[in-house]
Amino acid sequence: MIYLLLFLFLLIPVIRYDILAKKGGEDIWYGLSFVFLVAVAGLRYRVGGDTLVYMAEFNMYPKLDELRYFDFETARFNPLWYILNAFCRSVSDDFLFFQLLHALIVNYSFFRFFRKYCQYYYFTAILVWFVGYWCYFSMEILREILCISMLLWAVDWLLEKKLVKYYIVCIIALFMHYSAVIMLFFPLMYVVFKRPNWVFQLIILAGVICFTRLIDLASLIIGTFSLNDQLRIVLENYFEVDSKNLTGILFELVKYLPVLGIIWLRERNGSDDEYDFVPIISCMVIFTGFSTYVGVASRFLNYFAPFFVVVFVNTVYGLLTMAEGWKNRHVSAVVTVLVLFVVSFEYIFYYTKDQSDIYPDTRRYSIFVPYHTVFNPVVEEKRESYVENLRDFAIFF
Repeated sequence: MIYLLLFLFLLIPVIRYDILAKKGGEDIWYGLSFVFLVAVAGLRYRVGGDTLVYMAEFNMYPKLDELRYFDFETARFNPLWYILNAFCRSVSDDFLFFQLLHALIVNYSFFRFFRKYCQYYYFTAILVWFVGYWCYFSMEILREILCISMLLWAVDWLLEKKLVKYYIVCIIALFMHYSAVIMLFFPLMYVVFKRPNWVFQLIILAGVICFTRLIDLASLIIGTFSLNDQLRIVLENYFEVDSKNLTGILFELVKYLPVLGIIWLRERNGSDDEYDFVPIISCMVIFTGFSTYVGVASRFLNYFAPFFVVVFVNTVYGLLTMAEGWKNRHVSAVVTVLVLFVVSFEYIFYYTKDQSDIYPDTRRYSIFVPYHTVFNPVVEEKRESYVENLRDFAIFF
């Protein structure tokens, strides 16, 4: 129920300001939306899969004055994670403080990003992000989302070509989560995908899929990181348990259709965006191709999600406001509807996917539903058991 109420609340400014173009009160709605999302994420009680894992370990982490004795070299996670938790534990041993700080960092980073780069339709961007990603980002990938939040701040320097500052942020992010390595390659995307088109995208997708079938990718990647025993073990386990069957391959390819459709629409109808993130989302094709080989590659797509939301919203609204100027108007309308349908289907499929093989009569939304607050601390046995079965600590990173 709480998620439905949040959806309805976030929908009001979308209708009022983005669709009907009313004026007045935008800052109030923006501020209230931020406060409500922070409150729901920060005041949750045992909601979220990774949340349960990190809650269980929180009191095992060192405090600030204990960090000098902590063995970072053999620790399971990256150093910055322990430093952040040490700060939180030094303020309060209650995991609630960490949750509130985490919610503030993540939501402020995304709200700021959407308002700056989706200037005219940022309420829609917030709503799309909420429907598709907010629960997962706020309650599930707690370490990785902090790296993504850093990226949203560093993108200012990326666009301004202040790459020294940008790479400093990248290095800091690597001390939080290994997946932040993808951030190192973002500047190259504006070279490789300088003038992306849908044919070029399909060629790359086919090339990556062929590459993963001809090369022993697992051995290549594991060998590259063999100097780090902890990461090597993680990668070995992921390649062992996360390979894709034909259905999984087709689903990964269908997930890329919205990006392909957006690129086609912008190519056919033009775009006057002040900030062009199309080269960034174009790189999603590479990881889509890799994800048809091993599902862990799709984790990197999380870093592209906020940029896709901005491009998606700006493109759809841009076409609606210039409807009379569409080239091949009927075809463009069909592609737009298809993009909206696939995006909606992907979100629905993620949250409703059957997980009965992990725990009886369970779907993925069981991680987030039902919702409880710290003021009504209820332990959901079904969620606890599901997460216990879901999490194999050997591959948890």
